[in-house]
Amino acid sequence: MKRKDDGSVVVMEGHTSPAKGIHSGSRSPLVLSYNTDEVFLWSWPSLTLTNKLRLEDRVAVVWAGHVWQRDELVVCFINGSLLLWPSQDLSTQRTIEPPSGLDFDFTAFTLSSGGEWIVGGGKSHLMVTYSLVGRRVSQVVQLPSSCNSVYQAIFLPPVHPRFCQVLAILNTTGVLNIIDFTSMTKIKTVRSQRFNIDSVSVSEDGNFLAVSYANSITKVYPVNALFPEDPKNVELRNIKKRDELLDRNKWYPILVEFKSYPEKYRSLIWVSMLELPRNYLVFSTLLDKGMHSAFEGLKEVLKLSDGSLLKTLQGTLSCLAHWAPFLSSIEYLPELIFPFVKFFHSNRLLCFEVAVTFIMNWCRLWFEFWPKPSVTVLTVLSNEDWVVLWDHIFSNPPSFLPCAAAAFTIKSRHTLLTCEDAQDVKTYYSQEAWISVKHIIDKAYFIYQNTSAETLPKELFGELKPMPKGGLPIFNIGPRDAREEERGNVERKLRNLSLRTEALKHKQSKATEDTSRLAEKEEMVYTIGRKDLEKQEEECLNSILNLRKRHLATAELDAS
Repeated sequence: MKRKDDGSVVVMEGHTSPAKGIHSGSRSPLVLSYNTDEVFLWSWPSLTLTNKLRLEDRVAVVWAGHVWQRDELVVCFINGSLLLWPSQDLSTQRTIEPPSGLDFDFTAFTLSSGGEWIVGGGKSHLMVTYSLVGRRVSQVVQLPSSCNSVYQAIFLPPVHPRFCQVLAILNTTGVLNIIDFTSMTKIKTVRSQRFNIDSVSVSEDGNFLAVSYANSITKVYPVNALFPEDPKNVELRNIKKRDELLDRNKWYPILVEFKSYPEKYRSLIWVSMLELPRNYLVFSTLLDKGMHSAFEGLKEVLKLSDGSLLKTLQGTLSCLAHWAPFLSSIEYLPELIFPFVKFFHSNRLLCFEVAVTFIMNWCRLWFEFWPKPSVTVLTVLSNEDWVVLWDHIFSNPPSFLPCAAAAFTIKSRHTLLTCEDAQDVKTYYSQEAWISVKHIIDKAYFIYQNTSAETLPKELFGELKPMPKGGLPIFNIGPRDAREEERGNVERKLRNLSLRTEALKHKQSKATEDTSRLAEKEEMVYTIGRKDLEKQEEECLNSILNLRKRHLATAELDAS
């Protein structure tokens, strides 16, 4: 055996047969070595033999040790009995007999970390707890069904707040079970599919468990890894880890360098960039409302051959309409939402939340003048190019979208200049174009970075506003009331005309007085010509005023 201080090897002689085990502790001044017939005491650190306990008249020894907390020596026997001595007086001994009726051989004993109990077991599903304080058998407990036939048992240190007394029990089949000693329930099982476990041991500091297998390999496990984690801590850590992994600031440098996100992880990155809350309960409530009547005939309109995709699209559109009824009147909504549904079709919740986030952030100005001519839903890019473009749109503020649309038009200028009429232009914007998506993106960034605030009022588009957690955003981007807007414009123009008319009359009155004073000094022709000019200007303004009044009256009549 090696000394702890200098690492030298000391020969411990005296046993008449091979030693079965050695017990020593960091706080114990004694080392015990034992076999089935004898127990030897050695002083530490000199490792000199100080005493011998000959037990020829008793049954075989299974375990022996020094309980330093009580300064006692304990010897455990195969029949379940215990023999105790004060370490300073070996002539005094006490015995704890096993419970009557137990008919099995004990093969393993272990001492609790506080020195209060010893637990023993053997070829049975029962374990006996001995109280060293009361010097008696405390209880007999039954192990879980998979933990019978104990080969080795070890008390693990209390590293978990929920489990203060934990046993590591190795059974004869080579399987290690971690047991809550208080409730006798199994916490964890450690096993190998190919090799049995031969033995286990705990490090001196109690932080690691060494497990030796039949193939001569020893694996070391952190003791705290053997326990279930607190659900609250797991959830908080998972949230923190998810937030770190899905931080949108970490994705953008990848996009800048590689011009697109990895195809394999694109859906996850989009979810991260849009900060989708995944409100399952809210989405379930909308789903429970069923199919919206506006989209019942969608199959005949879109002619989709994929029934699953059609069902997902109908469900997404119905949820959107239940959330914002106005959207059911947008004729091009299915075509607008379809690419996102196709991309996320395996997850209906993400289909819905991506659509809501897209509408609330990138479509705020699209519906304001409905039902006047609205945005044409375009299919000018292939599916591969479409997702790459949206990598950049989702990674930038909403004001980047009109820059991308302008970039496409600028890159198409040579083709557009050859169009002979409006129908040719419309045809061009409704079919897949030949322009490289890379060129479109590069031009979009150039426009976005070099356009003045007056030309591109970024504050009008705002920054990304993610969906609230546990709820839905308020849909407040419906169409303006065209008649109210027109009436307001007419009233503003009438007020301006009235002010101009009053100013003109005042000016005319003053001019007439001046003309009267100068009439004798100026020629009559000049005076008449000036009055005619002013009269014509007044008649023109009055005519415009009357025209506006008739326009307003017509608008009010239509409203009624």
